[in-house]
Amino acid sequence: MEPEIVRFPAVGRLELDQLLEQLIERAQDVLGTQGRLRGLLAATRAISSDLDLPVLLRRITQAACDLLGARYGALGVIGTDGRLSEFITVGVDDDVAAGIGPLPRGAGLLGQLIRHPEPLRVADLGAHPSAAGLPPGHPPMRTFLGAPVRVRDRVFGNLYLTEKSAAGQPAEFSAEDEELLVALASAAGVAIDNARLFDVAERRQRWLRASADIVRDLLAEDTPALSLVARRALLAAEADLAAVLVADPRSPEGQDRVQVVAADGEGADALLGTTWPRSRFTDGPTPAPGFGPDGPAMLVHIPEDGSQRPGLVWLARARAGRRYDEEDRAMAADFAGHVSLAMELGRAQQNRRTIALLDERDRIARDLHDHVIQQLFASGLRLSALAARCGDAETAQALRGLITSGDETIRTIRATIFQLRRSAPEEDIAVELRDLTEEFGDLLGFTPSLLVSGPQTSTVSGELADHVRAALRESLSNCARHARATSVVVRLEVSGGQLTLTVTDDGVGLGGSSRRSGLANLEERARDLGGSFQVDSPAHAGAGRGTRVRWRVPLSPVPTGA
Repeated sequence: MEPEIVRFPAVGRLELDQLLEQLIERAQDVLGTQGRLRGLLAATRAISSDLDLPVLLRRITQAACDLLGARYGALGVIGTDGRLSEFITVGVDDDVAAGIGPLPRGAGLLGQLIRHPEPLRVADLGAHPSAAGLPPGHPPMRTFLGAPVRVRDRVFGNLYLTEKSAAGQPAEFSAEDEELLVALASAAGVAIDNARLFDVAERRQRWLRASADIVRDLLAEDTPALSLVARRALLAAEADLAAVLVADPRSPEGQDRVQVVAADGEGADALLGTTWPRSRFTDGPTPAPGFGPDGPAMLVHIPEDGSQRPGLVWLARARAGRRYDEEDRAMAADFAGHVSLAMELGRAQQNRRTIALLDERDRIARDLHDHVIQQLFASGLRLSALAARCGDAETAQALRGLITSGDETIRTIRATIFQLRRSAPEEDIAVELRDLTEEFGDLLGFTPSLLVSGPQTSTVSGELADHVRAALRESLSNCARHARATSVVVRLEVSGGQLTLTVTDDGVGLGGSSRRSGLANLEERARDLGGSFQVDSPAHAGAGRGTRVRWRVPLSPVPTGA
């Protein structure tokens, strides 16, 4: 018996084929969705594996492009002014980026997402009402998908994707793409928050270490304080240039000018010892033209402490460097407070040493007066008695010579006692110049020799002392920048109502006119005080070798034109 063949109607077979096709499509959709979910998990793992914030931001942008099949991607970081402060791109090579010009700040469709932080999907960029057009040289872009990246309750920035492709063909972003980007942006916010916390912790550790080092070093004896402040701040801020600034004592009333008294980093040698308008040292993302790195900068105020110590530290980065944020400023302010405190403690420590030294000097003076002089006087009386009784005229004359020599010795000892008992050493300009020569030891590679002579050094104080310190600083700065010297001798002579500061080096000599122009400040300073300025080569040096700078002013300066 033959088997019975069941025949389905044609309509039934068609419905079954359609059901099978739908089942296959659903299965493919499920597989595709699973693949995209796996891609989202992989992207989440990728962006969670690094705590370096700049690396993380680029990794997030690349992961978004890979996940959604976008040719171009960007992550715009929103600054405190509500505009884009950073713009990380993927898919645009360096040559194309250079041709486009400056990075966007948040106009057009990018600004639309900043003003309204909600996911935005556009089929045609040019047709959107907020579109501002693409700049010349920009790659063509049509499809667009954007989503905000939130860190806790604040919008950190926005993810932008353009030019989606599927199976090698241009395509539009779908609602599912939007959901995936929102999910990735959420994971990115958590990763960015962790990276920022880690970054802040590292920065705080650097500043705390710098504060501890500066307190230790400033309390040590014979330490060049200003150079240390510049060096520690440079390292803690990860800056390219650090400069310590003080008010220029020669600045006319109403003109706010500062002098660079210490510097470290890129261009430090050329900047050291120069004076500039205060406005040239900016505090923000806009660089000051004319010197140093041309990127973000930060100006740190050192709290007033009643001394003549520096009041500003300027930190600058290269153009591509990260901008300083409020956390940087807070940490730098704490560092400046520690610097001020360390300087105050250092002065207190120096005062204690000075008091101990004065007590010791007073003891020595008492011993000289009460014992040595009395013994010499008694010896002189005995010699006088011997001379009177001596019958030999030649011997008597020799004894009287010894008496005269003893009297001269007594006068010398009394002068020494007077010197020991005069005002505290820290008020003497010689001590301040000694500290200044030691400060330049790091820059020169050796400590200049200092010779001080004259009975009137204790009278050099106040504004005149400021000018002397500034003149020596400028002279030593010129030596450090130009001379290539192996020794420098500084002489200060104060006598006859005149103060003469002479700085002699064994370097390459005056050479061309460029170095002479660097001494213009010294000449102007001397002329303003009614003094004179001279620069030449030492007589003992060979032709064209060495430089001698002689700066002479009256002890009671009379400004020119008075």
